[in-house]
Amino acid sequence: MLRIYITRQSRYPADIKALKEKVRRVLVDNNVTDAICNVALVGERKIRQLAQKYMGETSESPAHEVLSFPASETRGSLDFKRPEGALDLGDVAICYPEARKIAIKKNRLMDEVIGELAEHGALHLLGIHHD
Repeated sequence: MLRIYITRQSRYPADIKALKEKVRRVLVDNNVTDAICNVALVGERKIRQLAQKYMGETSESPAHEVLSFPASETRGSLDFKRPEGALDLGDVAICYPEARKIAIKKNRLMDEVIGELAEHGALHLLGIHHD
């Protein structure tokens, strides 16, 4: 069974059901049917903290749109609770303000942009790196 957990601050509205479905589809399409994946919609400060802590970036570095933290490389980057015995794929952090900039620039719906960033992050959790 796939368990996809989404967290967000209340000021970051999103279609959670659609977001879970986007991530689920990526995993199923890549033959992953029994695992845990965590997705968090975060602000610029949190995405920068994660980049500093796990990627060695400085506080002046530009904010990332999305960061992926495969469980095989780092544990607990977003402090999610993890059930025992399940395949833990890892965590995806999406910077909501950066997603908003993309949505405005490309005249796209926020939920579409967030979904695409989540798909991108989930592929990275699976070790699939693309352009």
